[in-house]
Amino acid sequence: MYALSRECFVIDKLDLFWRFVNERQLVWHRRFVEKRDPPWTDDLILRHNRFTNVYRELDPGTRYAMEGILGTDNTAKSKAFNIMFYRLIGAKETHRAVGFLNPDSFDSAAVISKMKSLRSAGKHVFTGAYLVSPYSNEGANDKIINVASLFKRISSGFSGAWNRLSSAGSAEEAYSVIRGIDGFGDFLSYQVLVDLLYPIKSMEGKSLLPFSNDDFVVPGPGARRGISMMLDGEAEINGAEVVRWLRGNQKQEFQRLCLKFPYLKDGSGKEILLTLANVQNCLCEFHKYVKISEGTGRARRRFIEPLHLPQSASLR
Repeated sequence: MYALSRECFVIDKLDLFWRFVNERQLVWHRRFVEKRDPPWTDDLILRHNRFTNVYRELDPGTRYAMEGILGTDNTAKSKAFNIMFYRLIGAKETHRAVGFLNPDSFDSAAVISKMKSLRSAGKHVFTGAYLVSPYSNEGANDKIINVASLFKRISSGFSGAWNRLSSAGSAEEAYSVIRGIDGFGDFLSYQVLVDLLYPIKSMEGKSLLPFSNDDFVVPGPGARRGISMMLDGEAEINGAEVVRWLRGNQKQEFQRLCLKFPYLKDGSGKEILLTLANVQNCLCEFHKYVKISEGTGRARRRFIEPLHLPQSASLR
């Protein structure tokens, strides 16, 4: 096992990662803080392909989780249940249409009816940002029916699951509880955990669980691929340790590359550093960026700016 240091990285890929992260955040800053007209970057890949925000909590889907679910006047148990449903389907329009779900009185027939009505109206019931399992082991040929069946089973034992979750002694233990619920693998379990650790204004800045998104990290498939691009092939390093190194060295790395990263700031004007969860997310998006730049991959969603300017180079 190597002691992790900059020497463990392929330096041009490490540099490209930080340049990608910096430019993606600059796109957000130019668009929403400076309120510039487009284009917000000269990088064609960033201009024409959708990448999630550097700060996950800036994305509309996460804002919905924080405000439309966690920020509501419902029980903590119900909020956790709805976060799980929402992250599995990945579409806020579907959650809005279905309505806030009560795990103690989950009505699968009503959920199926509302989701089918959306589909009949030509709406996307499930997210296009990532693949949603058909959960065919539930026995139906229709993903909607399978998901409703899955959550009917989850609801029947959710009181016990919530008791274990709310009494967890660490973020890792909380993750293990979520991971033990049917239908939730590594990726979804970590996404749910991240949501449950956001500070919520209506909860006086507290999160649903008393941990931080800097306590624990599980690199997802895309993040692991991003990590593999950056590491020396001989370095045998745990992916979570790479995320921790990047998180812990972010300011030094931006400074090394003379990048003035536009950090978000809290109410007192203090910079908000990228968390482990943010870095994990960025690694996944970085993998996508590199594959597009090499011509060996494409984004699941495109982004077309209103204005067309002459073609320019990527960050390479």
